[in-house]
Amino acid sequence: MGNNKSKFVVIVPFFNDFENFIKFNEIIDSVNTKDIKFLFLDNGSDDDEIKKYFSNKNYENRKLIISEKNLGYGGGIIYAQNFVESDFIAWMPGNLKINPIDSIPFFINAYSLLSKNTLIKAERINRQTLDFIKTTIFGFLSTLYFRANLNDAGGTPSIVHRSFFNNCDDYPTDFSFDVFVYYLFRKNRKKIIRPKIKYTKRFAGSSHWQKGIVSEIKLTLEIFSYKKNWNKIIKDK
Repeated sequence: MGNNKSKFVVIVPFFNDFENFIKFNEIIDSVNTKDIKFLFLDNGSDDDEIKKYFSNKNYENRKLIISEKNLGYGGGIIYAQNFVESDFIAWMPGNLKINPIDSIPFFINAYSLLSKNTLIKAERINRQTLDFIKTTIFGFLSTLYFRANLNDAGGTPSIVHRSFFNNCDDYPTDFSFDVFVYYLFRKNRKKIIRPKIKYTKRFAGSSHWQKGIVSEIKLTLEIFSYKKNWNKIIKDK
């Protein structure tokens, strides 16, 4: 990895989550992050709050890029990876269900595990009972339907080699991006490493796609509807 090791870049997309954005920055202000850089994406927010926050600041360990329109969660990661120069692309959600303090050792410890054909994806622990049950049910149904072990396939800190984004025009740009990445590695029998990481309540705001049990069922069915298209993409990878 050469000199890239000392400045590992983590993409964190935000859409209208200004409170979470502020808290995220306050947390990383309080710790030593010299080995980690954060690349924040303002993913088409409806106001300029995030942009204003950065306008008079000059950080060595973080940078802001802006998309004028919302690209979707997956689309934001695909867009932001173009601004990363290192050999490996890392990302995590910005909703603070995973504390940045816990993510830093996750990314640092991943250095020795990185390889071109490996996915490093955090496995969530300490989840609330209801959340654990929902994730377990989704994992079970997804595993049966997709015929691949998709337990805890949702949004967690992840790392792939940048070649993963070659010819990525057909990758999903919505909330299903993390599930797709995990599914691709499973179906192609590539190596997956799952270090554990703590999971908590969202700090502020609400999910843009998880609005209760009915919406989550609809989203699950929507993900299932992608199977045929995903399998086409995976055959070429």
